[in-house]
Amino acid sequence: MQPNGFQIKTIQFKKLDFERVEELREEIDLDCDSAISAVAKKNAENEYVIQLNVNLSFKQGDMEIFYIRLVMIGTVEVGNAFKESLLNNAVLIMQFYLQPIVEQMITIAKLPPLDLPFIDFGEFEVKIES
Repeated sequence: MQPNGFQIKTIQFKKLDFERVEELREEIDLDCDSAISAVAKKNAENEYVIQLNVNLSFKQGDMEIFYIRLVMIGTVEVGNAFKESLLNNAVLIMQFYLQPIVEQMITIAKLPPLDLPFIDFGEFEVKIES
């Protein structure tokens, strides 16, 4: 591993909630509001544990149709010159593991295929706990 690199060792889903609140209305666009946060804690000399919290609310107008709430835990091994600001990149990779799970939940619920939002890293920052 490069001195400033990282490797995701494990990923676990700790919580996975889906609830359909209303019926989907045809020919009305479906919007997604998202609240995504991540907290990292140094677990060992070269290891962090990251908790990714995702709340997705799918709406038509002001009416919530369904929501998904997830908590994902990842263990990240880092090089000895790793900068904590790069933990955002680890979260981006974790999101790619999340995407197929959310898509499968939508398929099982017999909802149409949807485009899911991605984290806007312009405003996103992993909170680091000591």
